[in-house]
Amino acid sequence: MLIVSTSCFKWYWLHKIFKLVSLSWYDWLNLDLSPVDFDTENILYIKELSQTFKVPVVSISAYERKMDNNTVDFIIQMARELWSKSINFYPPHRLDKDNSWFSNYLPKIKEKNPDLNINIMNVEPKTFLFFIPEYKDATLSTIKKITNETALVVSNVDPSSWIDLLKTFSLLWNSIKNVYLSDKSWNKQDMFLWKWDMPLRDLLWKLNDNWYSWLFTLKINPKEILAGKDDQVLVKLLEAKEFFLKHFKI
Repeated sequence: MLIVSTSCFKWYWLHKIFKLVSLSWYDWLNLDLSPVDFDTENILYIKELSQTFKVPVVSISAYERKMDNNTVDFIIQMARELWSKSINFYPPHRLDKDNSWFSNYLPKIKEKNPDLNINIMNVEPKTFLFFIPEYKDATLSTIKKITNETALVVSNVDPSSWIDLLKTFSLLWNSIKNVYLSDKSWNKQDMFLWKWDMPLRDLLWKLNDNWYSWLFTLKINPKEILAGKDDQVLVKLLEAKEFFLKHFKI
């Protein structure tokens, strides 16, 4: 199942996002939560939009920073009310005070909600002062253990490191429940598919060969899909889906 993330349209109002997706060749949506976009936190409003435009929110991406147990509970409640089946969490940022929600609370939440995919995303290997990791508990082996479910974010993989995209896939393979699709160059993330450095075709072929049957989420910078020009946005969304269908046989 290929869905599209609201992050592709982050300069649009949520109402316009649902409308555009309803006009596109995508049937489902990933809701990217943002602390500066209050519409993304309004469950009743999102339900209304979903019903009006007949676009289910099947997946939710949690906040990247300042998470805690109460926020996790809110996101679980949102998923239940929207009938979402997949929630994707970042590992805790080093500058955030509380990280118990991640290592202690999320495993318990998964036990209580076995029907939800509670996925931990891989993050870009950034550091402070050249050696202190920006995110805590963010190694591939660690994120895999939290809930035994992960989300592979293509743009967060460093293609120049020894853990490249295909190596990351092989390390996470049996836990992957969502793949955030985009390309990246040496200095830019969330680029349009197949244009830059990541071996996306090889990844899709491997996923296909291994009978992957979970989510794919299109996550592209709004500039890459020409946001602001609705007709061209729809064309770019179609191009992305055609590339996906060419290399991953559903």
